[in-house]
Amino acid sequence: MTRARIVVAGDVVDDVIAVVDQPVRSNTDTPARIKRTLGGSAANTAAWLAHEGCSVDFFARVGARDVLRCSEDFSEAGVTPHLAGDEELETGSLVSIVHGDDRSMLTDRGANTAFEPDQIPDSVMAQAAWLHLTGYSFFQHDNPEVLSLLIERAGSLGARVMVDASSAGFLSDIGPERFLNWVGGASILRCNEEEAHILGHSGDTREAIECLGQLFPRVIVTTGEDGALVLEDTVAHHIPATPEERKVDPTGAGDAFNAGVLAGLAAGLSLVDSGVNGSRLGAVAISQLGGRPSA
Repeated sequence: MTRARIVVAGDVVDDVIAVVDQPVRSNTDTPARIKRTLGGSAANTAAWLAHEGCSVDFFARVGARDVLRCSEDFSEAGVTPHLAGDEELETGSLVSIVHGDDRSMLTDRGANTAFEPDQIPDSVMAQAAWLHLTGYSFFQHDNPEVLSLLIERAGSLGARVMVDASSAGFLSDIGPERFLNWVGGASILRCNEEEAHILGHSGDTREAIECLGQLFPRVIVTTGEDGALVLEDTVAHHIPATPEERKVDPTGAGDAFNAGVLAGLAAGLSLVDSGVNGSRLGAVAISQLGGRPSA
């Protein structure tokens, strides 16, 4: 029987996204368009997967008082939520300041740092084609090694794993070797150019992806306006970027790209064609404000 479900686990945060048309002025006001929404890289990917018609189970940890609010938000997006409530830690939060192509983020991981992979039952994982994790789930976690065990458990139950490297800043903080050891059992590593350069120990993107290809069966590196590189069986393929109708906000573009890739793979597409699907969905995300599907 073909598995159709996708399990997404990890970060969920309350986003405050501020888009400014000029650099932020110190010690005074700067005009901005501000949007408040539920976000987080993994949570955004789950929402985009549901938008693509996939069956998605999302597992995360939020502040106890937010379980109902967040569960209703995910259900409205078409995602099946499985949220644990933390009695001590608040739901994670993030402030994103967007100016053109630049995006600076202030992040409070909150309850995400205490996410417990054991809340994902074997019975659910055994029905999943893919498990998707983000690097954010590992960064600042109380015990990141338990997430490595989750990758192993998923594989033993027949689910393949895709990991998004997530953050060049956090990768630099913890060191690339430590992160690569944590996620070594993944079937696909997805990163952007800056993350690939850090993890692949090279400022050349092709050299970096080839280095990572020695560690993972498949690697995807998104390269902004140049599209993406996909490495499979040591062969690299270029995927051109999908032109966006308008560029509003890059928040969630990578998360939407991930969803497009996973949706394609779950539908039986090749990795390259799934990357093309990811590029299409990423272009949609860029054309709107916020990291979730607008409709």
